Amino acid sequence: MCGRFALAYPRSSLIDWYHAVSIPEIEPRYNIAPTDAILVIRDSEQGRVGSMMRWGLIPHWVKDTKKLPLLFNARSESLAIKPMFKHAFRRQRCLIPASGFYEWKLLPDGKSKQPYYICAKDSPLSFAGLWETATVDEVTINSCTIITTESNTLMRPIHDRMPVILPPEVWDAWLTPTQQPDDILLSLLQLYSAEQMQLWPVSPAVGRTSNQGEQLIQPVNE
Repeated sequence: MCGRFALAYPRSSLIDWYHAVSIPEIEPRYNIAPTDAILVIRDSEQGRVGSMMRWGLIPHWVKDTKKLPLLFNARSESLAIKPMFKHAFRRQRCLIPASGFYEWKLLPDGKSKQPYYICAKDSPLSFAGLWETATVDEVTINSCTIITTESNTLMRPIHDRMPVILPPEVWDAWLTPTQQPDDILLSLLQLYSAEQMQLWPVSPAVGRTSNQGEQLIQPVNE
């Protein structure tokens, strides 16, 4: 799963990285949690654009969110068959930029957990995502979810799932708004190389969503 991440790159760097025609003003954030508004990159008629969306997908057909689970992750293995995701999977795909993300490792005592910060060695992470627009109580809500897959060798000792991270060479194919065969789209969701990633233990303070700041990603002793 992916339930917490950071995005601290300057807006100008993100515009260059994604060749975006527009990205909204953003501040560095080190403890982004589900239901927060997060930056989403999509293709449009004007070019590649960034916009802010609720993290937690609300399918377009949902009218009452009270019984809707918090869909902040979507398993890659079931995107094409689950009613919650298959419409967006076929028509409304996106990238979700991140500086890094957090995951918690269960310690030998079976009770305590040690948080880790995971990032790429030389570039932003680009999570594969889906987005939707729904109208709930006459309010239009743009929302999104992060796609997950099995963990690579770096992540496996910590957690059995991780975000799908897309390299630049597949962005065009993933972001195209035209419908593509399911097998073609699924083939893009490859496991990201462990050799391109790094991780280290961080303070348990990241577990509280009210805590913010660069200190959250600083290494600590295990």
